[in-house]
Parts: sequence; structure tokens; C-alpha cells
Amino acid sequence: MIKTRKDGAIAWLVFDRPEKLNAMTIDSWAEMGETLTALGKDPAIRCLILAGEGRAFLAGHDVQEMKDHAREIDEGVFKPGKLHELQKHLQETTRIIRRLRFPVIAAVHGFAVGAGCEVTCACDLVVAAEGTQIGFPEVNVGVTITNGGSFFLSRKIGLARAREMAFTGEFIDARRAEAIGLVNKVVPAGEERREAEKLARRIASRAPLAVQLHKTMLDRGQEASLETMLNFETEALVVTAMSDDHREGVAAFFEKREPNFKGW
Repeated sequence: MIKTRKDGAIAWLVFDRPEKLNAMTIDSWAEMGETLTALGKDPAIRCLILAGEGRAFLAGHDVQEMKDHAREIDEGVFKPGKLHELQKHLQETTRIIRRLRFPVIAAVHGFAVGAGCEVTCACDLVVAAEGTQIGFPEVNVGVTITNGGSFFLSRKIGLARAREMAFTGEFIDARRAEAIGLVNKVVPAGEERREAEKLARRIASRAPLAVQLHKTMLDRGQEASLETMLNFETEALVVTAMSDDHREGVAAFFEKREPNFKGW
């Protein structure tokens, strides 16, 4: 279901169940969490790209598994406690994406809906193919958004638009998603991976410690007070200003060359 590859400082995590539009199961959520954790331990990685094989990025949760769970609920063998445990596998992937020291880019195409939209929202940046359908259809099958979708959506596109998407379950296309801030860039169909890789390589060429701290700072800034963030900014600046990469960056600027950042 999940495959990975590394190319220098760039890593790829690719959903690989094209016959099911990459729909996820509980087992594949657990696999994704384990894979993300392993990638996070690799000191060479400076950016991660998520993508999907076939006709979709990720088209939600496997409806057959949902049907099986509904039957088990009717039979009284699927208890709330079990569902709480299963939810941990789903939501842990969001926690890990946000904890990763490097940025995560979603290269989406076809469908990024339900769980696919939740994963997209959890990523730092999104490159979408023209025509991609994005949305939360949960209300159409009588369940609610999970994986942090309710946290990220209003922060990305505003409360009024988030309510509309959540209440109606209707999809928006990539151009609309870009216009309201859910997507960073729309590219012709078939170009999303190449464009995401270009963006990843630009990020990977920057000072890793500064990029990592910016990821943390921007996340904290969503909930912290101004005074808290001013203090955090000071501490982050001290750390980066004292780093070898800062000295390298300044030297490269005056020597009119590309810097060779090491991450410390």
C-alpha cells in the first residue's frame, strides 16, 4: 500500500493501491505511520513529498472496510473502545507529519477527498494537478471529519468556507482550492510530481535548521500569543545565528556563490 524512495535530500512516500484509488484501511494507516517515523529518523532527508499512484492521490477510507465495521457495530462486536483504538492509527499520521523536522509537500491529482483531504491539510505545502477534486464527503456517509481536518481547514481557508465544505460534503476543484488558500500551486495534469520535486529541491537547498525552526514557529503561531511567539523567535534566532550554516550563508553571499549548508 505504501512505497518509498529517496533521492538525495528528497524522500517520497507514495500511496500504491491504484485499483482502489489508494483508499486507506486501518492496516495501511498503521503502515503509513511506521513509514513516516522511519523517514523522520533519516538525517539526510530535508523534504518529503507525498503522492499517489493511478487515478487519485488518496480517495478516502476503504468503503468496504467501513461497511464491515457498520455490520460489526450492528452485530454488537465492534465496540466504541475498539473504534477509539483504531482512530489512533489514523490520527497518529497527522501528528507525525507535523512533528517531522522537515517540510512535507502533497503532490495531489485526481481525488484528494475524505482522508485524502485530511492528509493534504496536514501537509506544509500542496501542489495540485489541474482538475483535482478536493473535499470532505463524510456527511454523505454519516460520519465526521478526523485526522485533524477540523483543525487545519478553518485555519487554511477561513471558518465560513470550512463550514461550507464540511456541511455540504461537496468537492471543489484545484483552481478553487488555490483561490481560497487550500492549495499553493496548480499545474497541468501530470506535472504535479515534477513541480513538487522542484519545490522540494528549493527547500532542501536552504539552511535546514532555519527551515525546521520556521516549520515549528509557524505551527506554534497558530495557537500561541504574540508575546509567546516573540520570545520563541528570539530563541530561534539565537540558535540559528550561532550556527555554522549562518556563517556559511553570509560567506556565500559575499563570495557570490551557492551556500553549502550542513544543518548545524
